[in-house]
Amino acid sequence: MNEDGTADNLPAITGHGGGTRDAPIRIDTKELCVSADMVNITRADTGTPVYDACAHASRGVYSGGGAALKVAMKVKEKIRDFAGKILDAYPHAVRIRHDEEREQAVVFAEGIAGREVTYREIAETARHKNWGTAAAVESYRQPSCPPHFTGYFVEVEVDTWTGKVKLLRVVAGADIGTVINPMLAAGQVHGGFAQGWSMTVLEDLPYDPDDGDLVNRGSVANYKVPTTMDMLDLDDLTVFFADTYEPTGPFGAKGIGEGALNPVAGTVANAIQNALGVRFFQLPITPIRILEALREKEG
Repeated sequence: MNEDGTADNLPAITGHGGGTRDAPIRIDTKELCVSADMVNITRADTGTPVYDACAHASRGVYSGGGAALKVAMKVKEKIRDFAGKILDAYPHAVRIRHDEEREQAVVFAEGIAGREVTYREIAETARHKNWGTAAAVESYRQPSCPPHFTGYFVEVEVDTWTGKVKLLRVVAGADIGTVINPMLAAGQVHGGFAQGWSMTVLEDLPYDPDDGDLVNRGSVANYKVPTTMDMLDLDDLTVFFADTYEPTGPFGAKGIGEGALNPVAGTVANAIQNALGVRFFQLPITPIRILEALREKEG
């Protein structure tokens, strides 16, 4: 904590787009009772912070956020200790709230009117009296991450003349524990579905059955991926989050990354089967394969 009442967060986890920069800020604001603009977060640098290995396997916010929460809790205890000395009260008897008018967190002695002190005043007093700094270093590493679940309902339209599959509507349900940032979590689902859709109907790496070589020789000229013309408008992909709580995660949160991708191929294949009465066991489900399957079905 700085002398002006702001907080510095120096995470080891990288900001790779999964909310790993946003989540620590939100965790700090909740635990320390400060506004988001009072939290300064740095970019991860392998030369300065402690070692980190958690930006993978759907554990960025789960593990990185877990470390952030442990640090915030320790800093909060030091703030209470300092405030107890200033207010002449037991540390466990003081409470913290955010004062909108002063734009500061305020520590007060419960049941005693007028006995309160701001973070700024606490930090300044601690410096002048050589009490130290409200700072901490922590890590969070679980043997394994708790399971997270995502399911989809997909509506497609298949043109039996061209074999083209058109995506009409998607509804997703996800169990990720406490949702730290609903907008970013929904974005993870959108992105995971886009990747899964691409894998299911577009992306292909054909190999020569005789020599095992890639037919396209590694060229991406014919490697199709979806564009905005292939994907849904955001309004047509609805995401619901289950009301669950993971006791080992920060404020009950757990991961979502891979879970948003894994069910897509099976769900889309089921939708195509419902439309055509044909089951596909090979990806991608291309127009050519659809037309061939329809011809075989019709005899």
